[in-house]
Amino acid sequence: MATTRTKAAAYHGVENVKFAPKTSAGYAEDDAILPVKYAKNLNPSSLLEAVEQYADNRLLFRVPNDKGYDVELGTTGPDGELEKAAGYAMEGASGLISVGQVAYARGALYYEFIERDETGQASKVKCWMFNVEVGKGTGTYTTDESSVTFGTYTYPMRVYGDTLMDSTGTAAYVDSKGLGRTAFLYTSRPGDTGYDTFGDSVPVPKLLASA
Repeated sequence: MATTRTKAAAYHGVENVKFAPKTSAGYAEDDAILPVKYAKNLNPSSLLEAVEQYADNRLLFRVPNDKGYDVELGTTGPDGELEKAAGYAMEGASGLISVGQVAYARGALYYEFIERDETGQASKVKCWMFNVEVGKGTGTYTTDESSVTFGTYTYPMRVYGDTLMDSTGTAAYVDSKGLGRTAFLYTSRPGDTGYDTFGDSVPVPKLLASA
């Protein structure tokens, strides 16, 4: 049976961001998942391109080339634990040392936001992004004048996604024409199976079993 989802009238906010580094067995769990405190904004931008096929002096079709998302994660300041996990910060004898990044660390990124229906009633949406690459952050520092201007910090990220699995979660999904899919973003709303614990660990992106 098909699931019909009601469109929200508005959405806002971002909170409870965390990062689960990739491991040899999948993604980090429990205490190894890093909380990213004081998120200011999170902006996913689609990396969808198209390759066009022409013949007989006309456009025949376009082939979508979906490369996932570029993401900017804004926080109130640098996050030392995230930067160490990303491989470009190390503990020094007298503090934290920023070092050259020799490889991009990957993991899963979690966040929550609020949706509201047309009556103003709120519900929380929980999200995981898969196979996320973390880049070096960029800060802004401004002198204090007659009023204080708070600094901001932005981490660039890229979402590569994981293989979409079938309803068993043990085999890759393949459609009737032999094509698979890549799962980039998994969202859970109140009423979805497993909603209460959705943010506790990185879920396997698998399809709903057919009735």
